Amino acid sequence: MTRLIDLHNDVITMVNSSRFKKYVEGAARVGVEVILVSVWTTEMSDPMAKVRKFRILLDSIRDCNAENNTKPPKLLLHIEDAWFVTERNIDELLALKPFSVGLTWNGANPLASGSCADGPLTPLGGVVVKKLVANGVAVDFSHLNKQSFHDVSNLVLSQGERVFCTHACFDEINTHPRNLDRDQIQIIVNSGGLVGLTLVGDFLCGAKRATLHDVYNHIKYFIDNFGDDNIAVGTDFFGTNNLPTGLRKYKHFKRLEKYLVRRGISPETVDKIFYANARKFLTS
Repeated sequence: MTRLIDLHNDVITMVNSSRFKKYVEGAARVGVEVILVSVWTTEMSDPMAKVRKFRILLDSIRDCNAENNTKPPKLLLHIEDAWFVTERNIDELLALKPFSVGLTWNGANPLASGSCADGPLTPLGGVVVKKLVANGVAVDFSHLNKQSFHDVSNLVLSQGERVFCTHACFDEINTHPRNLDRDQIQIIVNSGGLVGLTLVGDFLCGAKRATLHDVYNHIKYFIDNFGDDNIAVGTDFFGTNNLPTGLRKYKHFKRLEKYLVRRGISPETVDKIFYANARKFLTS
């Protein structure tokens, strides 16, 4: 069984509660130990109410499994696009116990600017970042444009925290507004942070259909230039339909594991990328 931690999965917003529970049970059977369950709020009319509903669902699964002495993946709440957060309601969000919060999606909002927009971290965004950090909530750097990325990283680092990106790929392999350049990756690594390599085909290789080889290319680039301590997995399952051929479900990670080892990446390093690096980050 291949051990896996997934730093970004949108399934909770795409299926009903019954299917979500079955999905989580299936993930457990193939070795998934933790999932950051992402709530994408950009198109929601009442995000706080939806987040509250999903928090109740996650808690009910946790409590049911504790009662039945079963062990599914640990489910951590992630907010993707905090456009709706203000100084007046941030305590309400914090009470829902998110593990991590991303400030934007691809556009600009009252907090910062995303990868398809121009603009810096705003004064309100600075207040929100400080409040999140003070309450032990990780700030997700995914989707930020370069200016906002550097603004937020300066602020997070000044608070003694690490730089965390749940799902991205790397510009030097495939140039894309959502991908990280060398300087951004170095900031993550220097902070002791973590980036989840995502499986979005557009980010991996552009217009052509992605393959296991494209995933390998990004992993190999990172290892060769930055080592193997600060890279993990953030699939973006249910957040994209453009997934690599042969890598569309958790059970397919066994296939990727075999491919990576065959291409010369050690089993120990594969385990670090799939599991150990994320486990260390999440528990330290």
